[in-house]
Amino acid sequence: MSTVDKPSMDKPKRRAHHCAVSVGDSLYVWGGNQNRFAGVHDNEEKRKITSTIQHFTPSTGQWITRDTAGTPPLGVIEYCCTAINDLLYYFGGACGHGNCYHNSITQLDTVSLQWRELEPTDATRPVMRRGYGGMISFKHDGVHHLLMIGGRGSKPAVQLPHYKYIELPHGNWHTNEHSIYNISSKKWSTPLINGQCIPPAESFIIEKINNTRAILFGGVETIDGDEDAITNNIYILEISLGTVVWQCIKKPEAIDQWPVGRYNHGGAIVITGSDFPILVISGGKDKDGHTLDDYWIFNITQHSWIKLDVPKTFSLRYAHSLSSFVLSPHCALIVTVGGRCHDSTAFITKPNIAMLNFIDNKGEWTVGDTLDTNEEVSAATTDRKKNRGA
Repeated sequence: MSTVDKPSMDKPKRRAHHCAVSVGDSLYVWGGNQNRFAGVHDNEEKRKITSTIQHFTPSTGQWITRDTAGTPPLGVIEYCCTAINDLLYYFGGACGHGNCYHNSITQLDTVSLQWRELEPTDATRPVMRRGYGGMISFKHDGVHHLLMIGGRGSKPAVQLPHYKYIELPHGNWHTNEHSIYNISSKKWSTPLINGQCIPPAESFIIEKINNTRAILFGGVETIDGDEDAITNNIYILEISLGTVVWQCIKKPEAIDQWPVGRYNHGGAIVITGSDFPILVISGGKDKDGHTLDDYWIFNITQHSWIKLDVPKTFSLRYAHSLSSFVLSPHCALIVTVGGRCHDSTAFITKPNIAMLNFIDNKGEWTVGDTLDTNEEVSAATTDRKKNRGA
């Protein structure tokens, strides 16, 4: 298929349960639930839809739909995705029909827009076929690795030691399985886990802090066959090739400033370089299935939450993606894409794009006005970059 650009639609397509991944000054959005797959495993129409990717550039404010070449993954819903240099890596995901899940790894070159399957789905592989989990990358001795954690999926071919697997109604399974993939050797491995590891879980967010640390928040946890718990726990992960060490941070009883438990929420890490790293979260669903309309930042160094003051309905969505672009030591662009509407299945097409600003004299972050047009996004981005460090 040609990689000639299609005309810009000035907005992303309607989608939910997807990932948005940044590469340099670009954001790439692919797949997700678009109500256009008609519950099929694979056909020409599905391939046509999944052979495009949307590309957003803050400096221009433009959304462009691009064609890709090669064969895209079949796991289009709640897959995992991460970027290493100019390459995007996709793992697993739900197919969109029945309880069909994948454990494939597919690479997309963002320069050539060429797909390359590294590992096909294999029901006999001791890596559970799953979606709704998380994936980050790390580097060890100059070699890049992918680390996949948890999720919901098909009955595991092998139940590995050190991990837990819990059967759910309707044939799905929850797990806290860890899988490591060596991109160079194409070998799989399973690390040991130490500390307060997350139980079998799904629909959480996990973000990379640096090469050896990551942060995880929220999700649906299942403990030894009990009913699912919608959690508001924070987990800090220390990652090495052979071991993942977990630290669980729960809400202290004396602290009120803490977000409620949630799942299908959005999350992004903001690391400005001169400041402490922060985790930004928004929306999602609570324990009663209601859509949340709130916006929080977590100070990773101080282990404290702050609820941000945002306009009503600003973050009223779930199954969306949240991404950040650092423009200066005290400013980041936060991009919210897709998701579903308040307590309904209707898709949201309009993205929320806003500035997150750090106010020195108050020592706090604030959310600026939503940037509604391409011109506003481009002007704000360019202005902040010109005044970087000011």
